[in-house]
Amino acid sequence: MRIKSEQLPATLEKRGLAPIYCISGDEPLQLLESVDTIRLYAKDHGVEERIVLNVDKEFDWHSLFAAGANLSLFASRRLIELRMDAHKPGREGGAALAEYAAAPPPDNILLLTTAKLDKQTQNSKWYKSLESSGIVMQIWPVEPAQLPAWIMQRIRPFGKTMQREAATLIAQKVEGNLLAARQELEKLCLLVNEPEITLEHVMSAVNDSTRYNVFALIETACLGNSEHTARMLRGLQSEGVEPISIFGALLWELRRMCSMACALESGVAREQIFIEHHVWQQRQTALSKLLQRLPVRRLIPLLGTAYQLDQRLKGAVRGNPWELLENLLFQLAGVRLQSSAVNS
Repeated sequence: MRIKSEQLPATLEKRGLAPIYCISGDEPLQLLESVDTIRLYAKDHGVEERIVLNVDKEFDWHSLFAAGANLSLFASRRLIELRMDAHKPGREGGAALAEYAAAPPPDNILLLTTAKLDKQTQNSKWYKSLESSGIVMQIWPVEPAQLPAWIMQRIRPFGKTMQREAATLIAQKVEGNLLAARQELEKLCLLVNEPEITLEHVMSAVNDSTRYNVFALIETACLGNSEHTARMLRGLQSEGVEPISIFGALLWELRRMCSMACALESGVAREQIFIEHHVWQQRQTALSKLLQRLPVRRLIPLLGTAYQLDQRLKGAVRGNPWELLENLLFQLAGVRLQSSAVNS
């Protein structure tokens, strides 16, 4: 039987424990949580003994049958975890798995975990045998477009909700790493007492351990204080903050600024724009000054500067990213720079 990872809890409740589980995939958090779900359900239903077998080049496949056949003095049922990781079973292992699946011991649960399996492997005899006798499950990474919704759902068990803009910023920051996303959510739940986590909460927590945080840096640039902006940026640099961590928050804010400036130019009231973009009352003064200072025709070109900075950060173009980051912040602050300086 083939199921999706999100169907596992319901399948356990409806069908109970299967004799075999095969979980494959390269997304560590979802794989770990699926394994933990099976472990916990098995323990709650009388499976108290656990045997772990790690497959390597020297692995003896007879130990799989030995683990299932040996009687235990302490438990009548056992969970056998067979960890293949990136190793394929090979001819001997494939034959052993197919033989095991043909007549799985009634008192044992086999939990096989492995890295992502290609189509050819999924069509192999041993894999089809596991699918016929038990449950196979492939772990698929969360797509970038789906990650904000995944983050918003993950925060609910903590008794909180999260604005989509805040979830999107976290998604950009973790770049698809679900373990990192979970750590960010745990940290935010400790830092934020309100029931809803906002974009401002996330931005202020980006570098909350540093003397000058990124949120305050962008705020100062929006207010038009170029000298203070420069001092704050150098403070972050001296404290070892990576420019890419500043760039992520800055790019997100720059895109919002461009969107708000376009709406303002089309005739939408500033108050309505702030409501639609969930702008905190404390931030409205700074953004009002920036929108008065920089119309759309001056904001949009800054996205080009941001693209150049992104290329430097990725190593695609040579150059000091701190210099271009400072130029971008200066332009937000209203300082007009010569094109040669910006493109250097």
